[in-house]
Order: sequence, then C-alpha cells, then structure tokens
Amino acid sequence: MTNPHSNPSFLYDDLAPYYHLLYGDWERSIQKQGDAIACLLNNHGVRAGEPVLDAACGIGTQTIGLIQHGYLVTASDISAGAIERLKNELSGRSMQANVRVDDLRTLSNTPSESMSAILACDNSIPHLLSDQELLQSFTNCFRCLIPGGLAVYSVRDYAAIPRVNPDVRPYGVRRQGSTRFLAVQVWEWEGDQYDLRIYLTSEAENGECSTRVMQSRYYAVSIGKLLALLQDAGFVDAQRLDDVLFQPVIIARRPLGG
Repeated sequence: MTNPHSNPSFLYDDLAPYYHLLYGDWERSIQKQGDAIACLLNNHGVRAGEPVLDAACGIGTQTIGLIQHGYLVTASDISAGAIERLKNELSGRSMQANVRVDDLRTLSNTPSESMSAILACDNSIPHLLSDQELLQSFTNCFRCLIPGGLAVYSVRDYAAIPRVNPDVRPYGVRRQGSTRFLAVQVWEWEGDQYDLRIYLTSEAENGECSTRVMQSRYYAVSIGKLLALLQDAGFVDAQRLDDVLFQPVIIARRPLGG
C-alpha cells in the first residue's frame, strides 16, 4: 500500500469522530447487527462466552453488539483513531474488551489457534487491493482460529453494482445537537479498483458550513473470487449467505483436523 490513500487507516482516523453519522440510527444498528451475528455464530456452534476476534472493528458496531450477547470479544483495527473511539465507547457503556491496533493482513497480535470465530464486516476486506493481500489475510485468519473455528465476512456484491463513473451515493442529512451534517460518497473507477471519497459537510446553527474530504481505495473483488481464496487458504464449507446483514455475508470454517 504505497499510495497513502490506499491505506484505510488514513480514512478511518479522520472519520472516527463522525462515523456514527453514516448510520440513520447507530445504536439501533449495533443492536440489529449484534443480534444477527450472534444468531449466525450460535447456529454454527460458536456460543456466548467463547473468544471472538472482530478484526476490522472500526468504532465498534459489531464489537459492542457481540459483547451485549456475552461473547468474549477481542477487537482490532488498523486505524488508531477508530481504536481510540472504540475505547471511549466501551468505557462509556461500562464494557470490557481487549482492544488494539493490528493489521487485517497479518493479525500479528493474535496468537495462533486462539479464536473460536473471526469476523471482518462492513466491506473491510476489499480495502486489501490484491488477491495476494487477500490470501495473506485469509491465511492468517486460518492460523488464528481454533480447529473448527468460523470466519465471517460481510462484503458488497460488486458483481451486482453498475460501474458508473463517478458514482455519487448520498447518506442523507443527520443532526448532532444544533449541527446538521450531510455525508456523500463519491466513487471513481479505475479498472477493478475505485477511489472512494467521503464528503462530510457540517452546517452550524448560524449557517456557517465546512466540508471535510476523506479518501480511500477499494478492490471490487467478486464474492466468487473471495470464496476461492478462502479455499486456497485452507478453509472448508465456504459459502455466501444473503439473509444475515444488509450486505452479503461469507462464512468459512477451519477444518477440525486442520
């Protein structure tokens, strides 16, 4: 990741104080996603009280929801800004989790065979910009799971998305106190990758406005390619699920004998 804009930490460090504004109701999203992922884990044999790594935790949407369901959560992210925001969110809710900066590609701070499940949601995997980086991440996820452990990813279905250039995607208007926020995504395509810019405009009560622009890059990798790479990393039973979250979910299991 030599281009600074290709490093997602640059986007999420800047976005961390405002990330909740990308949701219509962040607290409700925490509950809904926590309910959905906990149900998925339980249905695949990962019970409350078992160790789970949220390997792209951001400010804690899935981490907080899983703690509420009794999972022993470790949370990591490449963005130090997001990690600090998550620590504050946990402290304000009197919650405990092992929270740290780590790279989704290496998971260097997670011991081998230490997790019953590992998840990376909200389209975090396509921040990895090549099949080699994706395979590296999946291989280290495999390493960190116990035999029989479950990997869970939520991703965009890029095969179903028209490649409009530029593609303008508004989040809508949010309010925080007396300040109004308007957030808009703009995608600009280059082959199988695209630059994403988030324009976040704040309007004070007196009408004064300011706009922050935050940028990152994504690889529009297909779900079929991700399933194949998971198999290359040693996983079995890799499959797509469309009835769990607002994005397609991919799951795969480390074999019991592997």
